[in-house]
Amino acid sequence: MIGGVFLGISTIVDVAALAGVSVSTVSNVINHKGTTAPETEERVREAIRQLNYIPNTVAKNLKTSRNNTVGIIAEDICAFMSGPIIEGISSVCEAKGYTVSLCNLRLEHLYPPQGPADYEQMVRRPEFLRSVQDSVTNFLSARVSGVIYVGLHPRDVGGILPQLPIPVVYTYCLTRSDGDCTVNYDDFQGAKLAVDHLAELGHRRIALISGPINSIPTHKRMQGYTESLMEHGLSFDPAYVCTGKWSTSAGYQHCCRLLDMEYPPSAIFCMSDDIAFGAMRAAYERGISVPGRLSLQGFDNTDSSRCVLPALTTVNVPLSQMGRTSAQLLMSLMTQQEVEARHVLLPCTHVLRQSTAPPACGQ
Repeated sequence: MIGGVFLGISTIVDVAALAGVSVSTVSNVINHKGTTAPETEERVREAIRQLNYIPNTVAKNLKTSRNNTVGIIAEDICAFMSGPIIEGISSVCEAKGYTVSLCNLRLEHLYPPQGPADYEQMVRRPEFLRSVQDSVTNFLSARVSGVIYVGLHPRDVGGILPQLPIPVVYTYCLTRSDGDCTVNYDDFQGAKLAVDHLAELGHRRIALISGPINSIPTHKRMQGYTESLMEHGLSFDPAYVCTGKWSTSAGYQHCCRLLDMEYPPSAIFCMSDDIAFGAMRAAYERGISVPGRLSLQGFDNTDSSRCVLPALTTVNVPLSQMGRTSAQLLMSLMTQQEVEARHVLLPCTHVLRQSTAPPACGQ
């Protein structure tokens, strides 16, 4: 149960009991038969949402008459990563003769998060859970063959979806269940690529500006940072580590602090491109050239990273490939083929641009 809403398989009897009506009344509401008072009908529909009730007729049709449609539930299609992921899903589905049906939960638009903890609160809102249930019910009524859930932030989303009679794949999010299928990119490997690059350029004082400390990507990228330092014989100095938000303002504030140190870093690994943009502004305001006196390394390879001056060296995350892999994995599940790995981590790649260079003499 999440936020007082049951996520298991329920029966029409459960719905009737919760709504305080007869089974026949529930049946009339579901099948649009008879005349039911508006207040009673709303009470029944609310019980259906709370219990995640799937009508038997829908479940029966799913077993006997599925169509060639894949349902995509995106937490927010306006997020920077959603478009490439959905495009990747669509390309595979089109090649395999499947159509795509998209549901946008508009999570970030309706409830703008300030940090990872906010996601946990948002997904427990009754209105969000109703939106999820309505999406699931619509997809099952349309007899989709499978569902791909596209998260807004890499975190554990286990329990948001009810147990479904069709295959489900999660991407850009995690679940702790071994039975679920997930597709993500390797934050640890991507961060290590970034810091390896700075160390191989000759930098010895490499600072870090991270995202929120309670974020899964932050933890994994931090591990990549420290692993790279150790492999290159560099010491870990807590004074060079700043934690905050995935924002330009956070990058600006933390970069200002780092540059004001007695021995400032010659390079900074920023855990997102937005953080790097803020750091770039801080360096510019202090008359510190990038990359002449300060190398900046980003993460995400957003569209803006190639437009700033100097163009930002960054880590590319394989968003389109995540979509394609998610669709391919779902196709295997839908056709009952054996799946080699249920939790897939795709490698990141390094994008070398003009914001990094060997350290200046004396640094």
